[in-house]
Amino acid sequence: MPTARIAAGSTAPGQGWQPYGANGIYIDVNTTSGRFTGTPIYVSSVGGTGTQWGLVGPSAIYSPTATGFRVYVQWRDGAGLTPAHAQQYGWHINWIGYDNP
Repeated sequence: MPTARIAAGSTAPGQGWQPYGANGIYIDVNTTSGRFTGTPIYVSSVGGTGTQWGLVGPSAIYSPTATGFRVYVQWRDGAGLTPAHAQQYGWHINWIGYDNP
């Protein structure tokens, strides 16, 4: 009988961010370390050394699968945002996944 699985991790600080339009960025989060067998329920947050308080989107999960998901972020005021800003402040996504196949 399958058992529930809980796993957690984070992306590498400042790495993996891609541009999305003129005002946003996204990151694909790899969760293969969790060895999930189904699509888990994910919870995410953004960490870093500064300015992440002004973001919207870090807890919104897109395209979840057993091996990962995507997160889009932008500034609350809609100002331009590039991957360079995420790199400068070491932004990373923290995640927890719960799978009960």
